[in-house]
Amino acid sequence: MLYRIMRRDLRRLDSMDGEPGRGYRRVVIDARDAAGVPVQAVTDMAQRKKVDGKPSLRYIALLLNGARAHQLPESYIRFLDSVEHAV
Repeated sequence: MLYRIMRRDLRRLDSMDGEPGRGYRRVVIDARDAAGVPVQAVTDMAQRKKVDGKPSLRYIALLLNGARAHQLPESYIRFLDSVEHAV
């Protein structure tokens, strides 16, 4: 999903999550909007580590709720549901 947000709102999100920094890096990607128009977007990608941490149950629940609300493919929802989360 793509969301258009202002830079100040991105900084606010970063300050709430402590990102980028703690194991993530900001990346500019090529994407397409709902109409199929190419756009550049930013995303935070996890940096590879020898041992990757598990996402929190809260985070997985947010992803699942968003995937369902936006009617993403069932295969993706099953994938999210199969991710092992931290206790």
